[in-house]
Amino acid sequence: MASKSKKQSLKKENSLPLVLVSLTFGVLALMQNPNGLMSDIGNFYIFHFQDGQNQWPFSEKIFSGDMRVQHPVEYPALTGLIMWLISFLVTPTSTVYLDYYRITAAFQIALLAVSAYLIYKLVGKKYAYYYILAPAVLYSLNRNWDIWAIATMLLSIYLFEKQRFQLSAILLAVSIATKFFPIVLMLPIMIIFLRNKQISIFIKYSLTTLVSWLIINLPFVLINFDGWAYFYRFSAERGLGSASFYEITSILIPAIKFSSVHFYILNSITAVVITYFFVKLKSMLNLATTSFFVMFGFILFNKQYSMQYVIWLSALAVIAMAYIKKGHRNLLIYAYVFWQASELAFQYSFFQKILTDAYANSATPMTITVSNTAYAYIGVIRYFLAVTFTLLLARFLYLKNSEDEATKHKSDL
Repeated sequence: MASKSKKQSLKKENSLPLVLVSLTFGVLALMQNPNGLMSDIGNFYIFHFQDGQNQWPFSEKIFSGDMRVQHPVEYPALTGLIMWLISFLVTPTSTVYLDYYRITAAFQIALLAVSAYLIYKLVGKKYAYYYILAPAVLYSLNRNWDIWAIATMLLSIYLFEKQRFQLSAILLAVSIATKFFPIVLMLPIMIIFLRNKQISIFIKYSLTTLVSWLIINLPFVLINFDGWAYFYRFSAERGLGSASFYEITSILIPAIKFSSVHFYILNSITAVVITYFFVKLKSMLNLATTSFFVMFGFILFNKQYSMQYVIWLSALAVIAMAYIKKGHRNLLIYAYVFWQASELAFQYSFFQKILTDAYANSATPMTITVSNTAYAYIGVIRYFLAVTFTLLLARFLYLKNSEDEATKHKSDL
């Protein structure tokens, strides 16, 4: 939890400028890409709603004049519901996918401001600005629908820190039903409760999360089980690649071949290392501080690295940074800035490589080309700086935690 003095200072701060800056930069991000290039949002409208019939997105369909079967959306229940409901806000025209993209973006700009406000409530305005002013966050904001799950996850963490555990569990279930990533927060939640000898509260929290998730998903299961389950089958069966650690490594060292076995091994090792770090702490840090590590570990060796993942990592990183000792904070901020710069460069190189390949044999080749090798080297830099930031953060948190426990021990003598 934040200190008493920090809580008092938060009460004195006016959050309106933060919200206005969030909205302003969100709009600027949309203006940078008004047509939704390289975004899933407009494309998914074309794939699922182009006939204007607003068909249920968790069902297979064949559009008139097209023999191809469109599969259900490969997203959890609430993201599919969001996609479907927004489809009712547009009128089919030749550019309807742009209207759909821009309306969705408007909602997501508002959610960016909500998430910034929640970070402010957790750790202060300065750290919220680190989040909303990160170019990589803004550049990837409207690639996908992740911000919906991020906002609800941050609200769940905020409620957890306020010890409003039942509401926190419900909001965590909402977030999991939107993206599924926040399921990893159950690891630090379990350790926090067990170390505090609050086993009954942990059981209640877990059951509330599970039951809430089941209640949310049950209508989707009853309407179309196969369509609802498509996301889970798709996630389990999809291959390795697309900006992942595996793709970057394979480009630079073609002799190395990866399979799903390596995915499970690397993720298991990462989970063990993170758990060991939590256990080695003199006293367990709070959920706000520990959430970054489990999310980073989950994303690090994921089957693919989607560009919007930086939003998850940045939001949780700036929260954890607030708990660092002042003497270490400047170095960590520099590491954060370099990491964010590498994220932006990695995103740009990824999309530019796609365009380079697409226009390679056309009459109008790209003026700025990015080769596979250049893209892979930028990826190595991105992964190196992300890991460096995480290790520094872990080291500084461990030192701060040890010093706090030593001070507490002396005061008890």
